[in-house]
Amino acid sequence: MPFPYILTDSHRDIPLYEELTSPDVAAAAAAGAHVIISTGATEQHGGHLPLGTDTYQCLEFAKRAAYDLNKAGVPVLVGPSIPFGPSPLLTESPKVFAGTINVSPETLRRLTEEVVREIVSHGFRVVYLICGHAESDPVLQLVAKAVSETTDASVLTLQWLVGIREKYKGVMRSPRPQSHAGEGETARMLVTAPHLVRLGEAASYHPSLPTDPAPEDRAPYLGGAIGRYKYPPHVFANFEDGIWGDPANATAEVGETSYRLINDWLCEAIRKEYALWKDVPR
Repeated sequence: MPFPYILTDSHRDIPLYEELTSPDVAAAAAAGAHVIISTGATEQHGGHLPLGTDTYQCLEFAKRAAYDLNKAGVPVLVGPSIPFGPSPLLTESPKVFAGTINVSPETLRRLTEEVVREIVSHGFRVVYLICGHAESDPVLQLVAKAVSETTDASVLTLQWLVGIREKYKGVMRSPRPQSHAGEGETARMLVTAPHLVRLGEAASYHPSLPTDPAPEDRAPYLGGAIGRYKYPPHVFANFEDGIWGDPANATAEVGETSYRLINDWLCEAIRKEYALWKDVPR
């Protein structure tokens, strides 16, 4: 397969990393392509979304960005996906649910770092780690720092939750905040894998959060200032379905709108990074 990819009319035709051949990857490296690695999770998302929801969404981010960037002359390769993450934050999911497969932060760090180092060893100079699972964010930052400091490559983390936060306001139909398996994730899955969404089993739930929080009381992965990892039990009273939000309000139209916002931000970040590196001798 020549590189850049032979483009068709859809990002869905961008091949997965495991669908490529060794010569394909060598051609991408020779073309100076940057690599996007999507990170996700295998965890419950209520009774209406599949366990791979985070991974599906993050891979969609990568494929959309790769399609648009390659079309614009910025060579980008979709790298392998990492479908596991650390246990959910107790501020989002204070119960254990069947089906979830967690790995320790140290296991994720070692796995991700070894994958990235292998990618770098093939001649790639810039690698992006897209965070598709909030709990993975600090681990990805450690990996990016370690590999950047010990190789000739630059590894960057891309946290879209922060990148589009201001533009994301007002996109969803629900008036209350939406989080795990809520309207936002459900809407995007109606775009990516509608056959896996069971809206008839979508339930609403909102925790009893403080009405007068401290300034910037948001988790760091949301651009906030407070790294809280649990609330007292009464905040999540009657939390039974693993959902935070109103998934029944989701529509594919809202999902497509949010994907466009995410893609615009990712493409701008990668395009500007590519411009920094394209004239640096290899």
